[in-house]
Amino acid sequence: MSFRTVLDALRAPRVLLCALLVSCAAAPPQPPKSVTLPALALQRPDGQASSFHEALGGSVAVIDLWATWCTACERERPKLARLDAAYRAQGLRVIGLNVGETPNTVTAYLTEHPLPYPVYLDPEFRVADALGDHQLPTILVVDRAGQIVRRSPSLDAATLGQVKALLAGTAAP
Repeated sequence: MSFRTVLDALRAPRVLLCALLVSCAAAPPQPPKSVTLPALALQRPDGQASSFHEALGGSVAVIDLWATWCTACERERPKLARLDAAYRAQGLRVIGLNVGETPNTVTAYLTEHPLPYPVYLDPEFRVADALGDHQLPTILVVDRAGQIVRRSPSLDAATLGQVKALLAGTAAP
C-alpha cells in the first residue's frame, strides 16, 4: 500500500468527523426575542404585585434574570449592587427577576444574601418566555419607553456604556 493510499484512508474519517461536529454545533432555532417589556404582572417575594411599568416608572432600567443556584449570576450581583448605588440618584432602576424558583426558595436566599434593589419572581417562566430569554444570567437594559435596547450575559463595559448613554440622553434611538 502506498503512502498516498494510507493518507487518503486517514483523511476520509477526519472529514466525516469534522462535518459531524459542525452539524452538532449548530444551535436550534430560538424564538424571537421581545424588544418591548411584556404586559405581565410581576410578583415580589412578599406577595406584592406590580407591572413592569409600575416597577420601572418610566426610568432607564437594568433587569437581571437570575436564579439562586446560578454561579454566574452570583458573580454578577456585586456588580449590579454597585451599579445601583452609583446611578440610582441619576434615575436608574435596577431590578432582579428570579426565574424558575419558588417564593420560599428566593426568600430564604435573600435572607442570607440581601440585595439593595427589588427582586421579582417568575416561578413559571412566563416572563422569561415572553422575553425570549432562557439563559442565566441575562442582563437587560431598558430605555425610558420600556424598550429593551441591550441583552448581555454580564454587566460588561459595553452594557455599562449603554446605561450611561441612556441616563445622559445620548443613546442612539
